[in-house]
Amino acid sequence: MSLQVMINPNFYLYQILEHYKGRDIQTNSFNINFLKADLKKWAGTCYIEVINSGSYAKGTAISNSSDIDLLVSLKHDCNENSGGLKSCYNSLYEWLSKSYSNVRKQNVSVRVKLNTLEIDVTPARKLSGNTNDHSLYVSKKNSIKKTNIKKHISDISSSGRTNEIKLLKIWREINRIDFPSIYLEYLLVNKILINKSKKIENLSDNLCHVFHELGKHQGNPLFSTLDDPANSNNRLSDLLNENEKIEIILKAEKASNEKYWENIYG
Repeated sequence: MSLQVMINPNFYLYQILEHYKGRDIQTNSFNINFLKADLKKWAGTCYIEVINSGSYAKGTAISNSSDIDLLVSLKHDCNENSGGLKSCYNSLYEWLSKSYSNVRKQNVSVRVKLNTLEIDVTPARKLSGNTNDHSLYVSKKNSIKKTNIKKHISDISSSGRTNEIKLLKIWREINRIDFPSIYLEYLLVNKILINKSKKIENLSDNLCHVFHELGKHQGNPLFSTLDDPANSNNRLSDLLNENEKIEIILKAEKASNEKYWENIYG
């Protein structure tokens, strides 16, 4: 595949990045700080800190996806004898529902809307000892998983692949595809682009390679094993089932067969 555009293809893709760049959250800093103070009040004696944990922290924010992610770091024994992390998750939902509108439960987080800003809040218990590892409650599976948000932020923000990640996330949102960000990010960084140049003039070629790899029917990286570098017991490649992966393959194949970037990004 050799996707073209009337103007320089790299210039066009950087225009797309500018068009979909994450919103300026500084204009909402008062509301965000108010929410953080409220979260500290909710956590009470369990409170350690609130961590900016999502795409803004990683440098991969786009305007057509959720806005801000906050992780509420709690002490390792929080609610130990009263339901553990599951009760923390439910308690957070009830607390936020009393003060905010449009509050809803998600897989590991609770989403709250502040004006036009959507914020995902995740309660997590920090493991004991000198570590940044945290335990999260996974509501879909009614289970607990360990992860390390600070490692994720460091890995992705320093990967040199944030532009390719943002462009793939923009394509994901345009096509309404279920493709969890943490899986998408590490799949690009640790599998698909591992031997590709990080020079800015290679952006178009790299993205062509991404669509080619995701769209192929044999040896597709979506069917290789990919573990969470923060915890090998978290298999990122299991976040999607076979049908969900096939949907990505078919849409990536279509993108790979397009001649112009405009046909993909409009």
